[in-house]
Amino acid sequence: MERYTVRQVNRALAQEQLLKRLDAGEDFEELCRELGLSHSRDYLPELRRRYRQGSSTWEALVDHRHGHSYKATPERRAWLRKQKQENPALTQKDLGQRFEEEFQVAISQSHVSNILRAEGVAIPGGQRYRPQGDQALPVERAGVFFPAGRNAPDEGAEHRDPGGTGAKKGLPGA
Repeated sequence: MERYTVRQVNRALAQEQLLKRLDAGEDFEELCRELGLSHSRDYLPELRRRYRQGSSTWEALVDHRHGHSYKATPERRAWLRKQKQENPALTQKDLGQRFEEEFQVAISQSHVSNILRAEGVAIPGGQRYRPQGDQALPVERAGVFFPAGRNAPDEGAEHRDPGGTGAKKGLPGA
């Protein structure tokens, strides 16, 4: 049996009441205000279809978005932002684990990434965090990727044009 949050159950029950009371002839806008729903009339056919296909029970109307907005309340988003600002080296996986320990709610790495991006504390894509004192990676194996780079500084000098550019030689397109 699937477990639902209180919020999901209350919303599904309100939607069921909406459908039943609309069939009884009550006003749509007034019902939405009374039940705390913000539906448009365009959504009614979809709601009725889901209700009929689900054997006319409130379970058919449960919202199955897995509560992402519920998990990431403004306070929790601020907590994630603060954690990332205090320690920029934290990965989304680490933040997700800390989030679960702190709030007893699981959150995916992609959702953590989306929140950090929205909060403006994410490291730009494809880059990794490096503390300020770190040097660039050593280039001792550069010859594997750049074959000309494995030659000693004077080796192959006859193949290089030390200061000449294509424009000086009168090459086309220069």
